[in-house]
Amino acid sequence: MKGYWYYTAITTGAAILYVTSKAEWLPLLIFLWLFWLKTRKGFPSLPFFISIITFCFFTFYIPEVEEGIEKKKLSQHQLSSLTGSINGSAIITDEYMQFQLEGSHSNSNLNFLVMYFFDQPTLSQATFVKNNEFLHGASCIIETSHDSIEKPPSSTNPAQFNYQQFLLQKNIHYQIIIDNVNQIRCNEPQPLSHIYLLRHQLIDYMRGRWSDDTVTWLTSIVFGDDSSMDESTEELFQRWSLSHIIAISGSNITLIIAIVFLLLVKGNIVTKERAQSLLIFFLPLYGILAGGEPSVWRAVWMITILLVVQKFKRKFLYIDIFSFVFMSIILFDPFVIYEIGFQFSFAVTFAILLSAKWITYSTSTLWNIVQISFISQMAILPLQLYYFYIFQPLSILLNVIIIPYFTLFVIPFMYIATILSFLPKQLLLILDNSFQWIHSIVVSFLFWVDTYLSFPLFMDGLSITAIIIYYIFFFRFMYELELNKLKLAFLSGLLFCLPIILGALKPYISEEGIVTMFDIGQGDAILIETPRRQDTLLVDAGSSFDFDSMEANRSVYKQILRPYFYSRGITHLDAIILTHEDLDHIGSLEYILEEVTVDTIMVSAFFDDEIIKDIQSSFPNQFIKRIEAGQTIKGNFSNFQVLSPTKDNQSSNDNSLVLYADLGAKWLFTGDIGSDVEEKLIKNFPEINIDILKVAHHGSKTSSNRLFIEHTRPNFGLISVGRNNRYGHPSVEVIETLESENIDILRTDLHGAIQYYFSKNQGTFLIHSP
Repeated sequence: MKGYWYYTAITTGAAILYVTSKAEWLPLLIFLWLFWLKTRKGFPSLPFFISIITFCFFTFYIPEVEEGIEKKKLSQHQLSSLTGSINGSAIITDEYMQFQLEGSHSNSNLNFLVMYFFDQPTLSQATFVKNNEFLHGASCIIETSHDSIEKPPSSTNPAQFNYQQFLLQKNIHYQIIIDNVNQIRCNEPQPLSHIYLLRHQLIDYMRGRWSDDTVTWLTSIVFGDDSSMDESTEELFQRWSLSHIIAISGSNITLIIAIVFLLLVKGNIVTKERAQSLLIFFLPLYGILAGGEPSVWRAVWMITILLVVQKFKRKFLYIDIFSFVFMSIILFDPFVIYEIGFQFSFAVTFAILLSAKWITYSTSTLWNIVQISFISQMAILPLQLYYFYIFQPLSILLNVIIIPYFTLFVIPFMYIATILSFLPKQLLLILDNSFQWIHSIVVSFLFWVDTYLSFPLFMDGLSITAIIIYYIFFFRFMYELELNKLKLAFLSGLLFCLPIILGALKPYISEEGIVTMFDIGQGDAILIETPRRQDTLLVDAGSSFDFDSMEANRSVYKQILRPYFYSRGITHLDAIILTHEDLDHIGSLEYILEEVTVDTIMVSAFFDDEIIKDIQSSFPNQFIKRIEAGQTIKGNFSNFQVLSPTKDNQSSNDNSLVLYADLGAKWLFTGDIGSDVEEKLIKNFPEINIDILKVAHHGSKTSSNRLFIEHTRPNFGLISVGRNNRYGHPSVEVIETLESENIDILRTDLHGAIQYYFSKNQGTFLIHSP
């Protein structure tokens, strides 16, 4: 089997794809491929049969997370008291504490995410950690109530992060919100708990010795804790496919080995053989100290096995060791396959190992870095698009600059800084300031590149068929490069790029349009995408807001609108039409304008002048146009007729723009108009007839009077409204009025985001129920 184990790794990966995608044709493809290898390539019988057995085994071994949460129910007696043990290290910050509780057999082996939010600012991480209760392996009893145990929220918008799915992929079925920490009683931590405790103590110690900026990078690179990293920096590294640099990888472990050998062997403390034995013992412990993420264990176990092999003078291929580690980690924890870090780490490592010959042909270090950067970026491209909907082609070149900087400077400095942390603070301050000065220049350079050299590719994740085609021709491309068959390599390169190109072009060639009413809570945001991307308009851009300050926040744009824009490849809007100036209709505007090119912002003739001045002050080049009743907003596909307001109604709600458009059906967008304006619409447009009504003012009883509904006669009424909102929207009266006219009601609080797919004169609704 020497040199053939990577085939079992491939079939294991195929089993993962089969379980997660449910592509029924995939097993047949794998078996045909293996039989082709056997008959045409002289594939030995032993790896042939082991590969088949591996695929079949992992097909049944890997869990399907979608089924878990509904099948696992809590009995009535479990609602008052839960027993279990803590898995992993508790996360404790100044604001909250959380840990995973693995339920006992009496709890049907359910797993819980336990959360406690501090209600006293004096409670800190150290207080709880020193208590020694919330440590790995500790047995716990938690006093609960029915209200405190809940299913994690799921996504209700297309492309939105699904928190429920995320926890299920960690084998967590419920979350528990604790009101008082005294509800938790824990004891009997396991021996490994002391390592987790040491990790907390070391991180706390480093925070007391280094500045906040420096310790953020130190704890991330040395201890795998990036919780204190600035959000904008984290998003920057994510956009440019640089997150792997922050994560602990093989280069970190290699550096540790170099430091240990330098200190122990070159310092004549122990022999080389004894140092090797110490490393075999120490590296797994460091895996726990470093947070135990999949990328950490991949690097730790690969190098540990390599040290063992060298110690006993055995010979193994790197690709075989990789395959052992890959399958062993899945065997130990099958849910690890859903970890992004696991997928990225193993995809990159596997691709580099398979391309090792091509890389070693060149003696140029710079060219080797370019080769590794190219292979790494191409290996994770389908994953990058699936999770983040974005790929920066220039990231290949940017990695050539940033990887050596981190490898040769930042990572070594962080480990040396950890060792030197015991020195007087005056000396540490010199090192600290020097690092901050150099590192700030590099990070500023990255932000400059992100601002002026950003030409991203945005698109939704590839289909399972496209992913397989991509990887087949990608590895074929690398194989032909290795054989120096440049013409064939060029052809394979075109073929593995083809799924990406077609995916990016899809919105521009599709004859289907989409109207999306987002579920943003108590507010409006409706995106209109016409066929072949002829027009892209946003009607309102609401946001959530803090009731104390009454200021809009970024959450709606960051969590709902931006992911959808990315997934649809939207970087440009022809227009944003703001029906009126309330925050629940315009709150996300500034965040959109920061990242998306908008040709025109359209407002009514009676829109608040001060708000327009604020927009122009923040975005001086932004074109803002006032529109009036009787005007037509002309698009490439469809025209929007402005029906109201005809005069200043002395109310922002009644001054809402009312728009009529034909989008596969006749739509009426009504903003927050009241009954008086509805009566004027009846008078001014006696022949109006619509198919789909955006119900005014979130279903408030001040709108949607019976005469207006009877007059317009819509088939569907769409209500954008927050769950359990403080206003009682939609009102019982409005619902009864709509139902009495046999109008199908779709509500974002019950149905999630509402999408209308249309082509020509027909369409269909799709909902995203929670």
